[in-house]
Amino acid sequence: MIEETPPCRHKLSLRLRHPTARLESCTEQFDLEPLRQWSVGEPRTSTRAVPLPGVWQDSYWTASLDVAEGESLEQSLERTVSWLEKHAHYLGEHRQSGGSVELFVGFFLEGFNAGFSLAPALLSRSAGLGVALDFDVYGPRDEPHAP
Repeated sequence: MIEETPPCRHKLSLRLRHPTARLESCTEQFDLEPLRQWSVGEPRTSTRAVPLPGVWQDSYWTASLDVAEGESLEQSLERTVSWLEKHAHYLGEHRQSGGSVELFVGFFLEGFNAGFSLAPALLSRSAGLGVALDFDVYGPRDEPHAP
């Protein structure tokens, strides 16, 4: 039996921004270690901690979210939105004070073509939380160090 390569895979992360507030509380609220975070007014650095000119103009917090083996994008988003609904009060306060929330989706094509459909109910639930869905689509050669 020949095992077929799935036509795509995906990664998810949660991203919060705020123009004035510090976002350290996100780590405890979501029980996730941030991949990257900074606070407004701090000196800018690259992802490798190399100093950059200027200071951050906003606060930022992001963490990776688990994707289960064999889980479709639609299933991952459904599960993640259900989890975020448990944090609706926190997310609402964050947005009301000027912040933004997004689910970042990295969608990696392993072949020529793949697609997905997002049900209106899922989109409605995400919109109700004020959570934007942000998609980046990568072709098979867009991976770092790809030939």
